[in-house]
Amino acid sequence: MTGAPARDFAVLLPPGWVRIPLDGSEMARMTAVVTAKAADVPEPQRGQVRQRLLRVLTDALREAKKAGGIDVLVSLGEVRGVPISGSCLISYLERGDKVPLDGLHAELADSGDQVTWAGIAGSPAVRRQRAGDATTMVDFFTPVPGRAGLLSLSFATAAAEPLAGALLSLFDAIAESLRWQS
Repeated sequence: MTGAPARDFAVLLPPGWVRIPLDGSEMARMTAVVTAKAADVPEPQRGQVRQRLLRVLTDALREAKKAGGIDVLVSLGEVRGVPISGSCLISYLERGDKVPLDGLHAELADSGDQVTWAGIAGSPAVRRQRAGDATTMVDFFTPVPGRAGLLSLSFATAAAEPLAGALLSLFDAIAESLRWQS
């Protein structure tokens, strides 16, 4: 990869999803998102929904910042009144030297997780899928143009099958829609 270092990226998000950059403006962005979401709720429950959503997002953004995140993608969508459980923590990982994807692929494959190759923004990427106690997770690692590090997209859902399978396909589509901006 040559040229100017990438300064940012864009991704396509499905309806009901929002991107919240962790750049110091996240509280204002989160408040606007919560206000817009709560506006759809009838007045008697609006305040309660707003407070609950603010609490959940505040906690999630705090944890994302602690984990070194630069962006959070989160689903605020619903199907028949049931929230769609899905989120993504985006982080920039740098160890000083350029991380060889072949080595990362082999290292992750040795862990027993399901590891495959993917393509993001015209470059190879490593995709890792794993299951936790109550969550299904998929991570993508792709080189950042003009920089030594990798961009990590870590998606998670607590949805049960068959919805979890559909959300994994959605996570793949979101990751594959990534485009660099210089």
